[in-house]
Amino acid sequence: MFSIETTKCHSGPPDYPNNPIPTYEEFCSSDDGGYTEYYFTGVKPKDGRGFLIVNGKEAVGFISYCSFHLKSGISELDMWIKDEANCGKGFGTDALVSLGNYLNEEMGIRELIIAPSERNTRAVRAYGKAGFVKTDKAMSEFLADEYISVFGEGDYGTGDTAILVKRFNA
Repeated sequence: MFSIETTKCHSGPPDYPNNPIPTYEEFCSSDDGGYTEYYFTGVKPKDGRGFLIVNGKEAVGFISYCSFHLKSGISELDMWIKDEANCGKGFGTDALVSLGNYLNEEMGIRELIIAPSERNTRAVRAYGKAGFVKTDKAMSEFLADEYISVFGEGDYGTGDTAILVKRFNA
């Protein structure tokens, strides 16, 4: 894997003291929806999967989807771009559109959500370029009942998590 220079845009002090950068063990923990092995092996495609975003032969980012915690027909996306030099070049937009289309066409996903911090205005704008629209719905409205207590406030808390949605017609 590679280190993520843009982590400061969504995690850790000084801007995100309540959202610390996870340790490797926390990142991989299944207790809080972390990136367990199946994200990388593909053995549970209905639950989620992760992919490198590649430009030529260079890994420029990472994108993933997960659905295990959501109501039927919904999937949540997460994305990171490796460094500032690769931001603003359309790599993220292309990855979001491509993965969204795949999930819709191959897995029957009708609605995508992505939930950055409200303060990460660059990410919110970028997700808009991929067809995501801000909603006033709470994160809990997308979740399966058994996950509301775990994920109901979003990663940044109720007041600071921006919920963006992209819906498909079929």
